Amino acid sequence: MLALSFFIRRVAPMSRIYEIPYHPDENHAWIVRLDGKVLSRFESRFDALLSAVNRAAAEGGDTSIGIEGADGVWRPFGSDAKRPARVPPMPDRTLRAVR
Repeated sequence: MLALSFFIRRVAPMSRIYEIPYHPDENHAWIVRLDGKVLSRFESRFDALLSAVNRAAAEGGDTSIGIEGADGVWRPFGSDAKRPARVPPMPDRTLRAVR
């Protein structure tokens, strides 16, 4: 949860955030949280994501979705399920041709 609170402060000062963890809870259900409180439980992660996207899209505005990846990193998405415009800058990459 510490990583998510860092994500919230660093990335987007949005007012309502739907959260979908990567792993199911102890009852083998995927949960959707709203601002840290369990909102609903689903039989599949896809259903949880679908519900969060539908709810966030219906609310619009400054609502966002935080999705935990398999690597444990929380990633922000806007209410339209696209990455927000204010994503932290990534380090520059240099590409080299290998022969």
